[in-house]
Amino acid sequence: MLFSRKYLKDLDSVRNEVERIIAKQKPGSPYDVSPFKARIEELLDSISDFNLDWNNLPVVFRIARIVKSSTTQQYDLSANNANNTDSGGVITYQENIVLPDTKHDLELVIKMLNYMREQKKLKRTNMPLFIHPDEILIAYREGKISFSAGEIQMQMTIIFQKGSIMHVGFVFGRDYVILNN
Repeated sequence: MLFSRKYLKDLDSVRNEVERIIAKQKPGSPYDVSPFKARIEELLDSISDFNLDWNNLPVVFRIARIVKSSTTQQYDLSANNANNTDSGGVITYQENIVLPDTKHDLELVIKMLNYMREQKKLKRTNMPLFIHPDEILIAYREGKISFSAGEIQMQMTIIFQKGSIMHVGFVFGRDYVILNN
């Protein structure tokens, strides 16, 4: 018997799959993110483009809302990229990290992301799935964002494995949760 693979078609299918994973969590459990529903919707609405690599390769997609630090100078906001800036000094930064084309579990993804951090001369971290301040500085130096210092308000990570979502992670403040599909 052949099984047909259900591919993600567009941003709505990604959104629906993330919402389905969230809905599987029991209310009141440590994995219940329902109090953050509006913030999660804001992140999902901020995804700029559907990436065809999500159906073909293992990819870690990361998106964060970053508030410019008040001590930061005003920089040119004309960065030519998919990241959005609003007039209040808040940007939505997003990136796709393509992983080697093998089957991944969460532990292997974390090891690979730490390896990639080390290649950029960054220190290993306990949770490389999420964007860290040192990565914001590198993104600024590469022209991907418009200011070099800021506070990460919230973020989401989606781990794609060739057409399906394996894990979804969220950070609100200093707390994070990783949900399995």
